[in-house]
Amino acid sequence: MLSLTLQGRRRMGLSGSCTRPSCSQCPTLSLILCCHPHIRTFLRSGHDVLHLLPSIVAVVVVALTMTVAPTSCEYQLTILHTNDVHARFDETSVYSSSPCPPNEVAANNCFGGFARLVTASREVRQTYNNTLFLDAGDQFQGTIWFYYFGQVVTPIFVNHLQYDALAIGNHEFDRGVSYLVPYLQNVTATVVNANIDATLEPEMKPLFEKSVIKTVGGQRIGIIGYTTQETPDLSSAGQNLKFGDVVEAVRKEAEALTRQGINKIIALGHAGYSVDKEIATIPGVDVVVGGHSHTFLYNASNLNDRPSTEVALGDYPTVVEKNGSRALVVQAYAYSKYLGILHVTFDDNGNVIDYNGKPRLLDASVQNDNATLEMLKPWREKVSVESSSVIGKTLVNLEGSSTICRIRECNLGNLIADGMIYGNRKLLEQDPDRWSDVTIAITNGGGIRDTIVRGNVTIANILNVMPFQNTIDAITIKGKYLQAALEHSVSRYKTCNQTGDLFGGFLQVSGLQVRYDLSQPVGQRVVSVQALCNDCLVPRYFPLEAEKVYKVILPSFVRTGGDGYTMFRDNALNTELYNRLDSEVFLAYVTKTSPLRKGLRDVFSTWWAPMTVPRQAELPILLPVGRHWLQSYRSLGLPLSLKSI
Repeated sequence: MLSLTLQGRRRMGLSGSCTRPSCSQCPTLSLILCCHPHIRTFLRSGHDVLHLLPSIVAVVVVALTMTVAPTSCEYQLTILHTNDVHARFDETSVYSSSPCPPNEVAANNCFGGFARLVTASREVRQTYNNTLFLDAGDQFQGTIWFYYFGQVVTPIFVNHLQYDALAIGNHEFDRGVSYLVPYLQNVTATVVNANIDATLEPEMKPLFEKSVIKTVGGQRIGIIGYTTQETPDLSSAGQNLKFGDVVEAVRKEAEALTRQGINKIIALGHAGYSVDKEIATIPGVDVVVGGHSHTFLYNASNLNDRPSTEVALGDYPTVVEKNGSRALVVQAYAYSKYLGILHVTFDDNGNVIDYNGKPRLLDASVQNDNATLEMLKPWREKVSVESSSVIGKTLVNLEGSSTICRIRECNLGNLIADGMIYGNRKLLEQDPDRWSDVTIAITNGGGIRDTIVRGNVTIANILNVMPFQNTIDAITIKGKYLQAALEHSVSRYKTCNQTGDLFGGFLQVSGLQVRYDLSQPVGQRVVSVQALCNDCLVPRYFPLEAEKVYKVILPSFVRTGGDGYTMFRDNALNTELYNRLDSEVFLAYVTKTSPLRKGLRDVFSTWWAPMTVPRQAELPILLPVGRHWLQSYRSLGLPLSLKSI
């Protein structure tokens, strides 16, 4: 006997009115029964369908004796996403420095944090039926929370957000595989990665999958993970892990999912905006949820039409057309400041036919979830005890944003590099024939992880800026290899301007003055280098000599080849290990030189000449890279080209 009560209809996914059902939930016969006017009236009342058996039989006979056109169905999926959270468990300042300063807290002008992420993600999940919550990697590193409690606190709050899948970022390897393994063991979401071969790391190997299939609203969604192939150069992944080509790994796994009948595929990973767009061209991939480059995407007609201080480097989503179909690329900046919200509509064949959404700014308009605040409270108290000591004061903002320190001179980079020189002077006995043992210091912009806003400087500020626990080392090296390092520093500069990808290897320096011509090929961009002498009676700058031996102080990460600086690792004539943490040396320098007022000193510069501008602007202008040249000139609509000095 056929019985279709109200309860039975709900199991089938049908409502009391004839709404457009999902093809997988409402086969043709059920659709006919649902939509017949007499039957629908009784279904609404909850009566048993036996009373309508004659009518049902008549409808079924008609249905079986006629050709019924297949129902065209659409499927809507909402993707929530974060990337590069970098241990911003608590709310931050507008520049994502942690913690949010007391005056900003009082003014209700703080951003992000997990309590707001919980509220915002819950609201979306309650509004839309078919949702996925994804993270594109780099939950690790960046604040004092992680410095003290990273291995313990991170999985607790990641689980609290109830992600559906997690990618692995390069910073997850900052303290080695042995430190990462407990995190992977304790997170409840599926961890995905298709391009890491962990055969030689048996503890890690079973803790992630190349991909996962999630069933959402009756539809199967494939999610493929990936991590930048440069991770061994960017972090401390060790020798046992093998990082394969990201695009090929995703392509291979997409083919495997397609063979299983999956026609909706999301690539979730950590390789940067430019790589994300390459992945989007892979057949079968419909959405790419990325990270690593901290890219802010937004649809805005002008620079003023933006939710906060971030400038959009592309549309949200960025649409990549391919062979009659399209794929969508999204990122949501970084530091828990935004929650990405993407709505995608698919047709029967899994093709993207419609989309909308934007990153939601998590400002004061988003209420902090009270339960999450209670979870944060004991950890915040522990962090406060460890880090609240005031060690100095700054009269200016010390800019440490990745969007600054990875593409140009930043005043916090100047301060850190000067502090390395100071630390070396205190560590070593002075040569009587030299006014300083070393005058050149370099540090990678990617090692600067936070901004210090004007006001008191605490231990927490120092550890947030320099969380990696590098040591300060010194090497002697010939000038030609130092110049090669400066070439490497700007080797990706054109790519940065075009795609928004930021190179953490961009060098901040002390004791050097460098001029670049970025119109030249990679490897030929350094026009001149001046180095501060250390064996002269009056300190001054002299041209760098190729065969002269210079002493350089630098972080252990860069000295050992990190960020691709193999010229230091392979060509150092002598190495001195000081066995002092970079954060310790910087803390001592800030304490000694407070109050701080460090500015820009135009240590990098290049010639710019207008191509087509009014006559009064025809003369070449020397503009330092250390200023906002890109945004300023683009906003004026001036097409610029580079000319060598």
